[in-house]
Amino acid sequence: MNTNNNIQLTAEKVKSFAMGLIGAFFLALGVSYFSEQSTYRIPRILLPVYEFSGNIGLAIGLLILGGILLYYAYIKFKKCGGRPVIMLIVLPLFTLLAFGLNTFFNNNRSGKKEDNAQNRQATEQVGNANRPELNNEKAEKYLDKLENLFAEMTKAKESADENRFKLLETQFLDLGTELAIIIPEMAKTDQYPSFIQYNAHVSNKIHKMRMN
Repeated sequence: MNTNNNIQLTAEKVKSFAMGLIGAFFLALGVSYFSEQSTYRIPRILLPVYEFSGNIGLAIGLLILGGILLYYAYIKFKKCGGRPVIMLIVLPLFTLLAFGLNTFFNNNRSGKKEDNAQNRQATEQVGNANRPELNNEKAEKYLDKLENLFAEMTKAKESADENRFKLLETQFLDLGTELAIIIPEMAKTDQYPSFIQYNAHVSNKIHKMRMN
């Protein structure tokens, strides 16, 4: 019985490493996609985001997904009896590896990038987005939480309260799971473009704070 439990725990730990590796590559891709690319690797769940918000929306979506996967990889490994310090070492290494490989492939990609007017227009729309009035209660509550987090994170940043900022940052990453549930519902409505643009608008501001 103990042997079976050990095997199961080991399998779950391996899964957590896989989650962490995928999350690291999502982060690397997300950072690079803030600049226009000739081609994009787009997870299916983020395809609607790219269609309506271009490369900026895709970049933000990948950063959110990557952060969520890294966070839950750490939690999963810890719950399975793994030593947290191992993940604190492995996840940064995965991230460095992902950024290194992504840079390598980008530098070796042949051909010039084609101008993409649609992406430029989408970027402008995200930058000028205003909060829309939505008929979806879940989406409205989500935007309320997002705006509140942005306001609280701004205060924490201005007061140099790192502990408070890290706590809010975790809440922001957790909010990504809620967004993943709302997107399929909103994608069926004509309000989806304005919703996803405003979400990208606020999320982009938050990510700028996180990177500074």
